[in-house]
Amino acid sequence: MTESFADLFLKAMHYEHWLRFYFLEDVEEPEHRPMQSSPERELTVESMDARLALPAEAAARSRAEEPEFAGILDALQGNIISMERSRDVIFHWLGEKTGVIPGSAEFEARMSALAGDAAFRRRLDFFHGWVQALANNEIDLRGNALPPGAKGDETVPSFAEWEKAFLFWFGMQKPFDLGPMEK
Repeated sequence: MTESFADLFLKAMHYEHWLRFYFLEDVEEPEHRPMQSSPERELTVESMDARLALPAEAAARSRAEEPEFAGILDALQGNIISMERSRDVIFHWLGEKTGVIPGSAEFEARMSALAGDAAFRRRLDFFHGWVQALANNEIDLRGNALPPGAKGDETVPSFAEWEKAFLFWFGMQKPFDLGPMEK
């Protein structure tokens, strides 16, 4: 079964998010590093860069388990990460997989169609909400709610485990339709 443009886009985006979620490291210029508790340090936190740094073992495992994403991994590994860079890497990968060249009228039309597709937007919005809940230690990978102040799980799941955890959580979410307001 051939995956749709939307499915490929979401899978690539999920993979890129997994990479950033577990394997980003801060990049600072040592000669310009303010003291940890100084006001200057507080001001520089928002302008800090982050680099994708998968340990060799994790990179080898990912290449073996998700060979279809090796191009994304190779394009991001060791590089400073930005939203623009991630977008460009995902679009390039998507173009290679679908034959639809990023920047072409067809690519733009497909992306525009996705933006107007309610089912796609639901999947995208729920994924972002799930990632945020994980980042805030509100839930664990099994979908369990965590008490405030709970210690986060330090283990790094494989991408397949992470994706399975999201799909399980997503399957438990019950969309609701807003009916007409009664007068």
